[in-house]
Amino acid sequence: MSTGEPEEPNKPAVMLVESDAMFRATFEHASVGIAHVGPQGQWLNVNRRVSEIVGYPRDELLKITFQDITHPDDLNLDVGLLNEVLEGRRETYRIEKRYYHKSGRIVWVLLSVSCIRNPDGTVAYFISILQDITEKKRISRALTDSETRFRIVQETNPDGFMILRSQRAVSGEIEDFVWEFVNPAAEQLTARSANVLIGKRLSKVMPEAFGRGLFNVFCNTVETGTPWRRELYYPDNGVPRWFRFTVARVGDGFAVSFQDVTARKQAELQLHASQQRQRTILDGIVSMIGLTTPSGILLEINEASLRLTGAASQDLVGKPIWQHPAWSHTRAMQDRLISAFAKAEAGRRMRFDAEIRDSRGLLIPVDVQLAPIFDESGQVTDIVMSAVDISERKRAEAHREMLLSELNHRVKNSLATIQAIAAHTLREATDFEGFRQSFTGRLRAIAASHDLLVSTTQDSSDISRLIRDQVLGYAPADGTRLEMTGPPLVLGPQGSHAFGLILHELATNASKYGAFSNDSGRLSISWFIEETEDDPDVIIDWVETDGPPVVPPSRKGFGSVLIEQSLSHALGGKSNLTFDPKGLKAQFRFPARR
Repeated sequence: MSTGEPEEPNKPAVMLVESDAMFRATFEHASVGIAHVGPQGQWLNVNRRVSEIVGYPRDELLKITFQDITHPDDLNLDVGLLNEVLEGRRETYRIEKRYYHKSGRIVWVLLSVSCIRNPDGTVAYFISILQDITEKKRISRALTDSETRFRIVQETNPDGFMILRSQRAVSGEIEDFVWEFVNPAAEQLTARSANVLIGKRLSKVMPEAFGRGLFNVFCNTVETGTPWRRELYYPDNGVPRWFRFTVARVGDGFAVSFQDVTARKQAELQLHASQQRQRTILDGIVSMIGLTTPSGILLEINEASLRLTGAASQDLVGKPIWQHPAWSHTRAMQDRLISAFAKAEAGRRMRFDAEIRDSRGLLIPVDVQLAPIFDESGQVTDIVMSAVDISERKRAEAHREMLLSELNHRVKNSLATIQAIAAHTLREATDFEGFRQSFTGRLRAIAASHDLLVSTTQDSSDISRLIRDQVLGYAPADGTRLEMTGPPLVLGPQGSHAFGLILHELATNASKYGAFSNDSGRLSISWFIEETEDDPDVIIDWVETDGPPVVPPSRKGFGSVLIEQSLSHALGGKSNLTFDPKGLKAQFRFPARR
């Protein structure tokens, strides 16, 4: 039994027929578009793939030129290179260009052009290889859009094209394949020249094809005639590479076109990584963020939104955003959201305050923004919706309103108090300097009370600090002569203001006539809270000892009037002044809530 190559028919005519059939099949079944083009640009012959790429049936294409369907921005480049071939300055060229599909859309192709010349050197016709790279362009655009300015521009790689014939054993079984044709792109992709490959056996040059199962694929295609298309990981000398293969039977062999899609695979991985990064960022944001269609159908939602509402992503995605549990608590809220999305779909950026319902059923104020995303043609493709919790802002606004009301009230009260202080001080003053000192001191007491309110919570003050601010300035340097005892106690704004004036009057009196006017006097200030049936009362005792003998006043001065009126009118309380010869004693009682 012979183990050599199958004996070829001897008749030249048969060989010609087979060769012609092989190349016709190759021409017709190639995964790339192949066309013969006349010197003036007329289509002479096209394969099925050309028609698929540009959308024109073969008979319609043969009536027009390639210039008729070429994008005007690419026409000068294509024609210029074509003219260089016609003039003999080049034999081939390869460009990326755009055709107008019959439907009107744009098709991107990688165009490889070579020529067949007449004996006199003129061009008989051109051979154009068209590889549809629209999908590559789409992937590149998708990557650019997804990364939102994280753009990676990728260059597409051309297809390789080879024809191999079967080498059969005497039994008729395919035992190997032999190269018959290799195009320049295949040379580049395989890093092997056509001279090295043509006539060589697949098992000798690329034995890895057997180990990866490609040999069985080729055999099956030849035996059954079923085309095969697949993307495979095919490392080359340790370099990871992905190829897209298309295999079709040609006579007793096959044609294979292959495209290096490593860049696209990397782009897909980068796209996935970008989406994962974006998802991580979105999920890390405390604000609620979602991506919707222009009509408001939810596409993506971050973890903050899910945590707030207690809903699951699969229960929300694919539904209108106004059906989200956070927004569906009232029909008015839904209608407002629907109206806002209608305006955002028209291209307007929307912003408004609203209330959403959380998983506990509580309403939370939020700042809602709808930001349209536009494509290259200016059409809205998606809408980014965000909702930021503004509870603190709302509380701040309410607090500000309260402060404004309180300020208005305090200003009126302060002006009335100052007017009364001025009038009483003027009546009791014996000269202008006495009036100035007394009036200035009382104004400072008011200012100190206000400063204390502002420096703390702005609506209350600690009594121990109030006493220190009003009394320490008059007390002797010997710290043992002033004693303050009592539990932590915070006075309200009215209590702080009124009692600050009272402390000032008592302190100035002590420095002029009482315990602080000699070297031995002492002052004890104590306070406590007494529970009552209604609100608790604050009780404050002022006791002076070891000072000069106290003589009851012959008339009631402004200080006494101020103390009585402040306690009764401003605080709803009572005061008791005892002019004991051993020292002034005073007790003050007023509601703690003041």
